[in-house]
Amino acid sequence: MAATKINIAPVENKYIKLNMSVSDMDKEKLVDLGDSFLLKMNKKSKSGNELYFSVLFAKKMMNKPSRTSNPSVAITKTKNLITVELTVMLELDSIAHNEGFYWIKTENAASPAFELSYKMNESYYDKKATNVMAENETETEQVD
Repeated sequence: MAATKINIAPVENKYIKLNMSVSDMDKEKLVDLGDSFLLKMNKKSKSGNELYFSVLFAKKMMNKPSRTSNPSVAITKTKNLITVELTVMLELDSIAHNEGFYWIKTENAASPAFELSYKMNESYYDKKATNVMAENETETEQVD
């Protein structure tokens, strides 16, 4: 059974780095489109965070490193299991806040093309980003 992990972290109090990993996914979850694969996911956690993710990639991209650093997408295959790892760096103002939730939405038209929408509750975002940024600012003020 595939395991999905998502982590967000502030970088320099200017950006949010999102890491997502879907590991040990059955190859049969991929839609075969001839020379490409399509993967679509829609998950909701117990805490209310929601993930929608789709990626379209050429079969020849399997087990090859990403060509770009932001976003970075790695797709690896071992036997019949697939692992997809995605890292995206976003500016803080690109994260929308609405009705008790924060939304990260991003698209990439380059290869591999993907769309990501991650809706997280305020408590999760505060724990992972807001509180960490406040601690970083306090440490910076004490050094100055």
